Amino acid sequence: MQYVDMPYVTTSDGISVFDLKGQYRPRLWDDAPGQIDWLYKEDNGLLLTLLELTSPEQGRPMNQPIVHWTEDTRLDIHTQIKTAASSSATTLHLDEARIAVANTFLLFPSDGEIVKVTADPSYTADTVVVTRGYNGTAKSAKTVGQKCISMPAFMAELSDPNGGNGRLPGKPVWNAISIVSESFKVSRLNQGSEVIDGWGQLSKAQLDTMLNLRRQAGKALMFNARGATSTTNEGYEYVSQGMLNYIKSGNLDLGNLLSNLTWPILNDWLEARFDPDASSQTKELISGITLFRNIQRLARDNDRMAVDPYFEPSLKTNVYVIRTDGGYSVNVMLDKYGLGFSEGLGDWGFLLDMAHIEGRHFDGLEFQWIENIQDNRSVMYREDTFIGSFSLIAKHEETHGVIRGAAAPIMSR
Repeated sequence: MQYVDMPYVTTSDGISVFDLKGQYRPRLWDDAPGQIDWLYKEDNGLLLTLLELTSPEQGRPMNQPIVHWTEDTRLDIHTQIKTAASSSATTLHLDEARIAVANTFLLFPSDGEIVKVTADPSYTADTVVVTRGYNGTAKSAKTVGQKCISMPAFMAELSDPNGGNGRLPGKPVWNAISIVSESFKVSRLNQGSEVIDGWGQLSKAQLDTMLNLRRQAGKALMFNARGATSTTNEGYEYVSQGMLNYIKSGNLDLGNLLSNLTWPILNDWLEARFDPDASSQTKELISGITLFRNIQRLARDNDRMAVDPYFEPSLKTNVYVIRTDGGYSVNVMLDKYGLGFSEGLGDWGFLLDMAHIEGRHFDGLEFQWIENIQDNRSVMYREDTFIGSFSLIAKHEETHGVIRGAAAPIMSR
């Protein structure tokens, strides 16, 4: 939304019907209707719209301000050496010692050595005590970063079943549910006024208020940091976490001048997001205008454009489809205003696996319009509010990603 400076007298700050510099009520509009211009940007919160399409009413209502869940992840059976060790060392320091228990074996593919774990590892120190060069394999010195793979505990001819550690429980994960609102006041005189294009009328103010809050909520779903703060008189303020703060392992920095935007780099990053067993075969990449154009050009040059750009009515934006070398599909969506170039977000992109993203709202606090919240003595104005709640739950962090750093356009307006 943009307003222009008009050569007309407006209401003063003290009696403005909306607290927005009197822009809704300039006088004498009917004298110069041709000078009034309205730029309407179709930013309705693309991520918020996607959540509403995939989980109507933002999913199931919740009745706790904090959402708790457990993300069950399969324990890896590989790790790497954390501290260099000689060929005779019987204690190995690993990045993750939980891959082993007593009587299991560790294989080092780079040199072929197999070692036998002789006691349950120290999980706090990430160390294992081993017998080196098992089954006649050559003992070799170990370097930092050298990979090792956990092998099973083999049974002897007359042995008892081996003990094991089973599955380790997943770490508990939680998120908060945010409550947001925006209100406005309109005078009784202005409620029924007739103004060109509906400016200053109640219906226009309602639309603007709802659109503005949706835009802001869309930003929050991307960038919010989770937390809870105790206010003096109003209890706890809960803030739901945005996608940026979920994603820890899937960040791709393209460099200032597209130094890292080559098809091998982009393809490898995309396919790594498809590697987990839980991953879908198709993902959505919400992109700012700069990133949208750069990836489009790259995909065309490398013959990886599966579907040419088209306008998607349900999202009110442009979309094209690229295909990775492994055959996975990525729907690249333009978020022209949510990731606006003028806001410094044109080179950002969020790769989302919608099967593992869900929107939630607090029970009874789905987005809604509440009228006449003014007190009884305020007879000359009416106050309404748009209020709602949301929480973004994004499981399986490794199936999502963040990309940024696309080169800026030569000309900006």
